[in-house]
Amino acid sequence: MIERILSITLPIFAIVLAGFIYGRVKKPNMAGANQIIIDLALPCLIFTSLSAKQFELASASFFVLAATIVVIFSGLLIWPLAKYSGTGAKALLPSVMFGNVGPIGIPLTVLAFGPDGLAPAVLLLVFSNILHFSVGVGIMSGRVDAKLIYASPLVWATILGVLFSCFHLSLPEWMNIPLSMVGNILVPLMLLSLGTRLADSKIEYLKLGAIGSALSIVSRLLITYLVLILIPLEPIQKGALILFAGLPPAVFNYMIADRYKQEPDKVASIVIVGHLLSLLALPLVLWLAL
Repeated sequence: MIERILSITLPIFAIVLAGFIYGRVKKPNMAGANQIIIDLALPCLIFTSLSAKQFELASASFFVLAATIVVIFSGLLIWPLAKYSGTGAKALLPSVMFGNVGPIGIPLTVLAFGPDGLAPAVLLLVFSNILHFSVGVGIMSGRVDAKLIYASPLVWATILGVLFSCFHLSLPEWMNIPLSMVGNILVPLMLLSLGTRLADSKIEYLKLGAIGSALSIVSRLLITYLVLILIPLEPIQKGALILFAGLPPAVFNYMIADRYKQEPDKVASIVIVGHLLSLLALPLVLWLAL
């Protein structure tokens, strides 16, 4: 089991480390690469992975419901503790609720469960992002911008992927192959991008970062195990949900906090420390998932 856990986690950490070293040495401008990830590679991966799978709407609906409960109720669980954490609830709650599903969650789930893990990982990514840019942004800004949801390429790629799967549609090879090729660059590029972002970040609130990171993982795992008692899920879905609960805080938390002026330096510390602690936490979470 230890050898399997290391074979899953070490490749992910190695690519992030490569991006970190490259970011320290070269200090690249990753804006263009990050835009390609969001606008092209991510929608391509979502569409190709969902359209290629025989979709069972009932099973997928239970899975999405379970993930939504984990996100929402982990925030509600921590809300009374926010005043003791050293930061405000508007900054802390999204950092607790939303993990780094894209760069860490997708490769972790696929390496753990093989190709069958890709579709649940993609569903987690899409619906986590929808909640992030509705509930998460609403918490930090005090309002919800519906355009962030209905104008998102991720949402439309998901809808098209599910429709193609349900109606057994397929694209011609000359279209499907380039979409798959673009989608396949996503995971390594996201991991490298994550490493460069961490290389450019500073920890100004170490204690707060440790508290926030611990609260995020503990609260999500606690809610996850309660949810798994109540909602029937397939074995791979159960494992994917446990991995989802144990992910470090999403980098998007800092970007949103910076945009809405909600203590971005403190949120950045939670994000960075969370990724450092994931070196210890993810192998344990992976053991629970397997």
